[in-house]
Amino acid sequence: MNTLLKTCVTSLLALFVCTNICFAQAPPQAAMKLKATYIQLKIYPGSKPKKLAYLKSFPGNKQQFAEIFQNGPLHSEYVEYLDFFISMARDFPAEVVDKAVDIGKDMTYDAGVGKQMQLAIVQLGVQHPKEFAAKVKALPGRDIDNLTKFLADAEDHKKYTEYQALIDVLDKINEVQLADKLIDARVRREKEKH
Repeated sequence: MNTLLKTCVTSLLALFVCTNICFAQAPPQAAMKLKATYIQLKIYPGSKPKKLAYLKSFPGNKQQFAEIFQNGPLHSEYVEYLDFFISMARDFPAEVVDKAVDIGKDMTYDAGVGKQMQLAIVQLGVQHPKEFAAKVKALPGRDIDNLTKFLADAEDHKKYTEYQALIDVLDKINEVQLADKLIDARVRREKEKH
């Protein structure tokens, strides 16, 4: 009886370990769906339903984004996928801005994926300032602060001309309060350097 119990426990433990290893190595379903919709768009680049499928399958928050791109199966291809996502703003500006801001509001800067997302959000803001301002202003105050801190996180703002372009375009469309928040975030970041 004792040997039978040991055998059962050992078998269950082995099954548990094997199951964990198998599932840990399998790419997340969301990453595979994103990859599949991306491939479909490469085959049918003008297809609106394929574009919408890609947009829908793109991560909608920081956690999903990190699972796929920061430490996930598409890490080595993040620039390609992110650039393609941002390019979809030509057809779906509000939807792309919404997703990008939802991801960025919880992100912190890093030299790889984070920097690319930071630049993408700033670029979207410059190209689609009304959609950007509407989305950001709809966020709770804490999220606005987190987003502006993330966007302002740069070592040298003299070389970060896109950030100033975002401030300028927001001023131009009379979104002065939002532009001021970006200026304040930049000032805080520059003080941290010293």
